Amino acid sequence: MSLNQMKRKNYRIGILGGTFDPIHKGHIEPAQEALSKFELDKILVIPAHIPPHKNTTKASPEHRVNMAELVCNNIQGFELDTREIKRPSLSYTIETINEIKSEYPNYELFFIMGMDSLLNFTRWHLWQEILSNCHLIINTRPGYDLSVINSDTKNLLAQHQYAHSSYNTLGKKHLNKHAGFIFLHNTEKVDISSTQIREKLAKNVECSQWLTNDIIQYININQLYKNI
Repeated sequence: MSLNQMKRKNYRIGILGGTFDPIHKGHIEPAQEALSKFELDKILVIPAHIPPHKNTTKASPEHRVNMAELVCNNIQGFELDTREIKRPSLSYTIETINEIKSEYPNYELFFIMGMDSLLNFTRWHLWQEILSNCHLIINTRPGYDLSVINSDTKNLLAQHQYAHSSYNTLGKKHLNKHAGFIFLHNTEKVDISSTQIREKLAKNVECSQWLTNDIIQYININQLYKNI
């Protein structure tokens, strides 16, 4: 724990959710950057069981959890959280946020997502309640053109974007509210989706550019994504 973290009254937890089918560098590297920049005490990596916005997953919950666990075992500050996998019903973000909030009442929560998710955020189940209980970290590319986003997202950012420009590390700044800020996190993230990776794996395309070596090894041993 850094000196800045020790001096803070409130601690910070990042939340990284997804189907992780498979988990790849486009998930991992921006989250690592956020862990450092926002001085998060840890990031909970939460594989989804039945996400409401996707009909199916290709790998079983067990395999997706195992792959996420491999990543967490190799990155300091990442912690596997299987609460959504254990749910028999749809995985709604607000349920997860409320559970984590009750378990960590003295922590500020930072939910990590991509710009694609933000563009649909106002259609999420109880999205206003999500913002009432956590901040959002939105991974974007430097110079992302905000003028092209839809009007709902523009209004959302107008109300919630944290636009302070004088900080280098958020941990050095005191936030005046425990939730409700949206942070645009410029990152040179890996520009690929799990769907694209599955298609490449099915065609035996080399994927070390997008997947860590232990994930590639796990996929090969278990013969995943061979019949997409």
